Amino acid sequence: MTYPSVSVGRPTTSVQLDLVSLAAMASALELEPGAVRSVGDTVRALRVVRWHEWLVRRWLRALAQHGVVDLDGDVYRVLGEVSGAGVGELDLLHTRLRITDEVALLHRRALPQLPALLRDDVTAAQLLAPDRTVLGALAGERLCLFTAELDEACAELVQRAALDRPQPVRVVELGCGTGRLTTAVLKESPFLLEHYRFTDISGQPLRAETLDVNQDFAAQGFLPGTADVVVAGHTLHHAVNLCRTLVRIHDLLVPGGELVFTTPIGDDPVALTSTHFLHSPQRGGEVPRGGEIFPSSHVWQTALRAAGFVLKTEVSVGGRSSARHHMFHAVRDVA
Repeated sequence: MTYPSVSVGRPTTSVQLDLVSLAAMASALELEPGAVRSVGDTVRALRVVRWHEWLVRRWLRALAQHGVVDLDGDVYRVLGEVSGAGVGELDLLHTRLRITDEVALLHRRALPQLPALLRDDVTAAQLLAPDRTVLGALAGERLCLFTAELDEACAELVQRAALDRPQPVRVVELGCGTGRLTTAVLKESPFLLEHYRFTDISGQPLRAETLDVNQDFAAQGFLPGTADVVVAGHTLHHAVNLCRTLVRIHDLLVPGGELVFTTPIGDDPVALTSTHFLHSPQRGGEVPRGGEIFPSSHVWQTALRAAGFVLKTEVSVGGRSSARHHMFHAVRDVA
């Protein structure tokens, strides 16, 4: 695969990684400056399987945001090439951003295989095996140096919420995953452990109970009004319907109960060329939210209000990088 030339000047590490991914997208889509095409013609010409068609549209949106194409509905015009860092720097960029091993491996192996991935000649799971797992990649997607800061902020908010309530405080963590947030919370507030309910949908070491955020909570043994605090690190974007899941969390909490969670914001080029292949729907299914895997801050704000929460705190890290993460702190209404 041919990558466009390196741009003049030196962008930040996260921007360099974005540019490498954007260049790989442009190469896989066989973009030629000045060409005018439809999305449908591109999908057919590249023999993209139906369940990955959404990714082609998301790639074109990302390329349009960076001025590479002009996208108008189903038609796009190629305006130019992508200038980015050389693919040989990938390992260094992954290391500098402290991207998890599973995601770094998948990203490195996926870039030269994007056309084959679109055709389903090779799958993301096959690129991970036997070194890593799909669950590991999903748990680690978008985790990087920025997220540790938010884990600590979450831990402080949970401690404050716990100290404002009479003991014992009942905490439910949704999707303990890699255990990063769990470790931060319990390091700050070890007294919470006795009434701390760890949950996940997979066999993580810390899992004590199974809870799927896309299913009825009460039917899974999590009854209404049985939690004072709910925490979730890098989990809630897996909800098929954000508002429905937030309503379930609202009902799980006591009136005045608090929700603290972190989530990536915006679909960055690295995810679009790696872990997003793992989000393609099963045959016959639909991709969540029309392909917006990591919803915007505005979408979360709207969903929280609709579910009966009052947003108290919102913090973003990652600067102008597309690899931004948010923390939300909301309180259930007392009505």
